[in-house]
Amino acid sequence: MTQLNIRSRLAPMLCALLSGPAVAASTPATQGVVNVPCPADAIAVMPGNSIQAAVDQAGPNAAFCLKNGVHRIQVVRPLDGQSFYGEGGTILNGTRLLTEFSREGSSWVANGQTQHGQKHGDCLKTAPACDLPEAVFIDDKPLTQVLSKDAVKPGSFYFDYGGDRIYLGDDPTGHKVEATVGAFAFESLASNVLIKNLIIEKYASPAQKGAIYSLLATGWRVENSELRLNSGAGIVIGNGAKVLNSNLHDNGQIGISGEGNGVLIENNAISANNIYGFDYKWEAGGVKLATSDGVVMRGNDVSDNVGPGLWCDIGCRNVLYENNVVERNHDAGIFHEISFNAVIRNNTAGNNGLDADTDWFWGADILISASQDVDVTGNRLVIRSGGCGIMLIDQGRVTDSGGTYKTRNNKIYRNDLTFEGAPCSGGISDTAPDSENYSIITDGNNLFDANVYRARTSKEERFPWGHHVLNWNGLRAAGLEPNGQLMFY
Repeated sequence: MTQLNIRSRLAPMLCALLSGPAVAASTPATQGVVNVPCPADAIAVMPGNSIQAAVDQAGPNAAFCLKNGVHRIQVVRPLDGQSFYGEGGTILNGTRLLTEFSREGSSWVANGQTQHGQKHGDCLKTAPACDLPEAVFIDDKPLTQVLSKDAVKPGSFYFDYGGDRIYLGDDPTGHKVEATVGAFAFESLASNVLIKNLIIEKYASPAQKGAIYSLLATGWRVENSELRLNSGAGIVIGNGAKVLNSNLHDNGQIGISGEGNGVLIENNAISANNIYGFDYKWEAGGVKLATSDGVVMRGNDVSDNVGPGLWCDIGCRNVLYENNVVERNHDAGIFHEISFNAVIRNNTAGNNGLDADTDWFWGADILISASQDVDVTGNRLVIRSGGCGIMLIDQGRVTDSGGTYKTRNNKIYRNDLTFEGAPCSGGISDTAPDSENYSIITDGNNLFDANVYRARTSKEERFPWGHHVLNWNGLRAAGLEPNGQLMFY
């Protein structure tokens, strides 16, 4: 089909499309805790009482009602089949209140701070202390950790690990000051644990570990919970895990991490994670799973994460990304990397890749990198000016066994893409002529067809294919988009 100029007809539709966040039809009204009672037979645990003591006394398959209020520095290792319910105002908080300070120069000092967690992770240059899990909060606002006493100023703190002291740059008088102590809220090898209707906050979880940590367990289920302000991940999951109807936001590194088979992540709000400045090319952002099979990510609202939105990496197979709303993430919106068969369908994505390198093709709203057998269809995208909509990228990446990942057999069809600038979509290779993958984009049975591209301008349009960047007519001449449309508004 030929290019069309439909500015007058398309403008009203675009105003509706670009104003306000889109909402997937399957997104529920409640993502997080709800004000409901615990089951009648659940064992009550009051704030201040040991949850672990109740766990050990009751044995496997017991249910617990964690009563409303703040359960401070509770570290729980569940047994098989146990369930933990909140009442809507139940908070598990991993911090100690700091109430005694001395003055030293321009700083306020809290002594007796012996907590020291595992240093782990890669930090951005602008946040060199991101990999230290200790955190301090004043009136629930996280302070920035600095690496020397001399660097302390208002809004920051320094942890003198050798002297067991915390230095603040703010006068704590009349304020709530908290320092993280607990490394996790729930962690064990037990199977089939349920965590429901709890607020879990301010745990000193290292990077790639979570306030809820079930990586080596099976069948954990987290429902209607809120995970916030934890230093590493909100949740780290394993085989058979389900994370449903929950709100994961403002965690230090990432909302959800882990690996496992038969995982379901559905109807969650996952936003504003990586507040401590981890390098998201290492791992940070909304969700990242690896070496997983049979994963479903459905109906999630994933926004404003400093990193990719939804990401499956390193040998993922049989992954379904469906009916998600993925917006304003700093790297790719939906990212399927060095992996295998997946379906990416009926998602709404927009304005992702906010920190991506606009000189090349990273940070697309949907990005398939060194992966094969992926179907991408029925998605509705709004692409920022300078960004790319749907991209295939091949760099000849090597597998652990010495083979090469192949970007092949990928089908991109019947998607609707609206560009706030010039159009950009296609497949690009960054391999040398002697690479076995040199022609994998063009000769690897990759398909773009029946997609609709709505662009504000044709200036600097980019349709990469193989080792060349084409215009629309060049793309058509290469055999792509025989039934596609390019429109200008």
